[in-house]
Amino acid sequence: MQLTNGAIKKTASSKIPPPQIIDLDDENDGLDTFDLSAFVIPSTSKSDLALRPSDKDKKKSEIAQFIAESEDLYAMGVKYETEVVARGHQHLYDLLASIYSLALRIEANEQANKIVIAIRKELKDKHQINLQTNCTPMAAIVRFVVRGDKLTASRYTKVLTVARAENLSAQDLPAYITRRGGVTQIQETEAEFMSKKKGDKNTKARTNLIREYFQLLGHASSENFQYAGSVIEHNEEKAEDTESSSFCVFIAQHVNGENYKIITANDLGYAYEDNLIKYMGKEFPEDLYKLERGLRNFKRQLSMDKNQPDSFRKELERQLGNPMKHKPVEVIEMGTPIDDIEE
Repeated sequence: MQLTNGAIKKTASSKIPPPQIIDLDDENDGLDTFDLSAFVIPSTSKSDLALRPSDKDKKKSEIAQFIAESEDLYAMGVKYETEVVARGHQHLYDLLASIYSLALRIEANEQANKIVIAIRKELKDKHQINLQTNCTPMAAIVRFVVRGDKLTASRYTKVLTVARAENLSAQDLPAYITRRGGVTQIQETEAEFMSKKKGDKNTKARTNLIREYFQLLGHASSENFQYAGSVIEHNEEKAEDTESSSFCVFIAQHVNGENYKIITANDLGYAYEDNLIKYMGKEFPEDLYKLERGLRNFKRQLSMDKNQPDSFRKELERQLGNPMKHKPVEVIEMGTPIDDIEE
């Protein structure tokens, strides 16, 4: 399948001419002959035996101490809701830091599972809140403190879970939340956020490069046909958009052999066309530098093709005189760095 002069057309004989061997930018990285056309879609422990009856009372006392401290934080939460809201978000961040600190201490305690069970029992028996049996200490303590609003508790749990993934201390938490733009803005770690942000930018750039490659294929194609029928516009409400579509998509029925019957001709509009281009170019390199090198190789080949119009060849030569937009990916050697919870 090939894009040719504004149409998607399938033939038995159409082939993309292999690029010439070209010395590009005097680079010696093996990309001088990189060809984008290849990517077009075709039992009991000793410690247990050593237990004494009195140990049970000690552990109960320790659990009760955690429950009591949780009650103190609940009272602190109530005070926040009724007295402190007007004083700004910093008090909320301090409360979250205290919850975070207690949750980390529960996680580090050898009786963490029993403490969580005790918290779940307390919430169920006294407040009619049922937590799932597999909820984390972080989620359990947040729900214990924030009893009145399930949605708020879920949001706070997300923030503290992200903080844990960032390996933050409780002391660092308030400043971290402030830097990230507040509680509602924190849905993932900073590294994930930046990676996604960069990924969105790279996806757009990659699509533009593939679009340009297909446009060049259209310019260079010698297969033409005339179509006298109407073209259906699928983006009439954006007819004056500055980003207009580049291609016309034909839907045709295969009759037999090399014979087809055109059913509709479609102008998908720029946005929908982007999705088609992404699909058509799904096998193309993800590396923008490598993708651009392949595109420049094809431009160089076309600029040397005397069968192409002089004006087209000169324009390609002008474009090849511009520096590349994308740089090679540098590999940096580094040491290895150290949902709903209710039923």
